[in-house]
Amino acid sequence: MIDWSIRRRVVIPEPSSHNEDDVKNWSAIGRIYEHLACYYLSSVGFKAEIKDAAGYDILAECPDGNFFKVEVKSSTPRSDKSIINYGGMSNKACADVFMFFDRTTNHMLLKFAEEINCSLESRGFSPSAFSDYNTQKSLSRLGGFVPEDKLSYVSPLPQEAVKLNRAWVLANMDMIHKLRNNGIWSPAITKLFGLGDRHWIKRICREDRNGITDSARRIAGIIK
Repeated sequence: MIDWSIRRRVVIPEPSSHNEDDVKNWSAIGRIYEHLACYYLSSVGFKAEIKDAAGYDILAECPDGNFFKVEVKSSTPRSDKSIINYGGMSNKACADVFMFFDRTTNHMLLKFAEEINCSLESRGFSPSAFSDYNTQKSLSRLGGFVPEDKLSYVSPLPQEAVKLNRAWVLANMDMIHKLRNNGIWSPAITKLFGLGDRHWIKRICREDRNGITDSARRIAGIIK
């Protein structure tokens, strides 16, 4: 006989006994399940933080340092118990992992982004897809997830890059002048340090010829 048992990863908390007909603040219900998702994520060794950003709810980190985005959805079976429907899917395309909860049991079903068609507004599942076994199975799948390293580096916008480059030049003005005085032209300096447009580096040099910082002096001291 084949043993189909699966390791228990998490203790599933008891569902709330509230009457959903009396709920007035549905955002609070959603926040409860975001916290529950964080609890489930931590059970497989991931760090998780609620973000409520556009297209996802949680930013999670693997033990190897890679990040991924999690969208959390919760719902209850229809009155005929034929399906559990989850709406608001069409603006969730940037999430990497989807965690669907049945609020009547707190069981969870996990889907990866490639398994979800986010062009549709809603997605439905059979109530039978939500069970203790399938919750633990979903967490086992998640435990082996290796996300792409999408969020390790964030590039600044062009306007931000100009400000960052300008700040670097101002902080190292004496080194820039020393290089220029030794016959290294501005285009070569910009290429050497990846500073961008050579025209504004000339302007900064003119504006701040006397603006030499202590840190810049230390840097300039290593250049002969």
